[in-house]
Amino acid sequence: MHLSTHYYVLSLSTTANALFEAFRDSLIAVVNQGFPVMADVATPGLSGDDRLQDLARAVDRHFAHYYALAPMGLILVGDDEMQSAFDAVTVHGSAVIGRIHGNHVATPANTLGQMVWPVVKEAMSGVLDSAMRELGTRLEPGRKAAGIHAVARAAGRAMNDTLLLEDDYHMRGSLGGMPDSPVIIPEVDVRETIDDVVDEVIERVLRYGGRVVFTPSGALSEY
Repeated sequence: MHLSTHYYVLSLSTTANALFEAFRDSLIAVVNQGFPVMADVATPGLSGDDRLQDLARAVDRHFAHYYALAPMGLILVGDDEMQSAFDAVTVHGSAVIGRIHGNHVATPANTLGQMVWPVVKEAMSGVLDSAMRELGTRLEPGRKAAGIHAVARAAGRAMNDTLLLEDDYHMRGSLGGMPDSPVIIPEVDVRETIDDVVDEVIERVLRYGGRVVFTPSGALSEY
């Protein structure tokens, strides 16, 4: 599992538990393989912490199906009581990259996406100010690449690169060509999950141990 702009969100509550696949701040509800997991799946006769842990165990069991297919980062959303119950029983604790506290079972998916995306960016990025100082003063010109085409060619050629990216920058397309000399293909296969070449560059940087730092719109205009 590595950090990515593609991740899971589990919205936990004592009544209903929902799973979402997320792409940046867009959430898609999973309605299959047991989700949403309702409170009545808990073993009859249990109460208190035992009942919550039994419910959380069912959520974790159903989540395992999706995590086995695509192991990605997980954001937990829910009140402290239900998150504690999930923490006590889950086998996917290492996948958790962030949390939102409070019951959001009734929160619309688009609103929830706006809430969780900053948490994911923080988990991915590190510190913005230090990265901007490094870009402006510490790196030699030959060690910088600017613009999507140059960055796509540079991504993955060295370990531990830092990618600075304006938060609202997107480009429809995908990476093609040789791995060490990628080219941007405007056409996108509709069967592909990612149709933003920027996200593919992000994935490549992270895969090679780098970090991604999101900046406000316009912050990189001089580069």
